[in-house]
Amino acid sequence: MIRFFISVILFFWAQFGFAQSLLISGGDYFISDPMTDISHHLDIKNNSANAITIVCQKTVISIPNNLPSWAGPSYCFAGNCYSASSTLPSTAAILGAGQEFKWSNNDLEAFSGYYVPAEVSGTSVVEYCFYDQNNPADASCVTVTYEISNSTSVNEIGRASDFFPNPASDYTMINYTPKQNYIFELVDVLGNKVKYIDLSYSGQESLYVGELSKGIYFGSFIHNDKLVSIKKLIVK
Repeated sequence: MIRFFISVILFFWAQFGFAQSLLISGGDYFISDPMTDISHHLDIKNNSANAITIVCQKTVISIPNNLPSWAGPSYCFAGNCYSASSTLPSTAAILGAGQEFKWSNNDLEAFSGYYVPAEVSGTSVVEYCFYDQNNPADASCVTVTYEISNSTSVNEIGRASDFFPNPASDYTMINYTPKQNYIFELVDVLGNKVKYIDLSYSGQESLYVGELSKGIYFGSFIHNDKLVSIKKLIVK
């Protein structure tokens, strides 16, 4: 009997004893309207005494049936970004003992999640798991819910904000609802501000992106010091 209980204890230790190596923090429930994209961040901390080679794995649990394949949940991690249709594990990043990947620290490896509703209402549930590449049992997962509803109260300014063309290689037009004290900021995936514009009453501004590196950028539309919309821009 004693051997039996020892065997049970060892079994559970083997299955769950490493689950505390990674601590994930950040929001996991987001509400928006069908016209407004969602962006959010997760911080990953290594609570162990050893460096860990971390990989991120996205699993879509549920999603609206009529959502286009290019829309829905996407993310960036370890310096690379993955489309909504991508389900393969991410590239790996080494996180030292006691260290943390944080968006607020402008860490290259930090996790950022995105959701593009593509004018489709409904609820999407996505699981992001972070695990040790050398020991997949050592994993910590977060289930993120995106609720998209026409009844959601939103700022009408943000509804009309967008880019065209997108992707862009030279110039793109910023389209927006003209308002007083309205500004635009463009940041790269590391959170570095690369463009800043005081928007006029014209409703359109030409944005030159030819000098920027190819990749994904995020434009923030800010009215009276309040963020009203974030739109993704791809520079090719």
